Amino acid sequence: MTDPTKKQAEQTQATETPVVDTPTSDAPASEEKTNFDELRESSQQFFRSLVRTGVQVAMTPVSMLPQEPRQHFLSAGREFSRGLATLAHELSNVFDRLAEEAKEKVEGDQEQDL
Repeated sequence: MTDPTKKQAEQTQATETPVVDTPTSDAPASEEKTNFDELRESSQQFFRSLVRTGVQVAMTPVSMLPQEPRQHFLSAGREFSRGLATLAHELSNVFDRLAEEAKEKVEGDQEQDL
């Protein structure tokens, strides 16, 4: 009886393209960058699919609702998201103002010291 894993390994070795080493000094760096970009893209795609799956699982009970309550629930969710985004935006504006006031105070204190 033949070992199928051995045959698979032989097939993958036969189909792999040979790696050509170039004498340029930046070849390993560009290969590393390419590998990093590929890894980043793959992981982004993986996490997006996880999020999509999670959202679909969470929305399963909502999809079982009749049309009118479902629309009401979805619009309430959009309103909530919009409110949360507005809150975050307003908080960032407040922090920006506080930072500017602190910067002006520090600059004023430094001018007085001179």
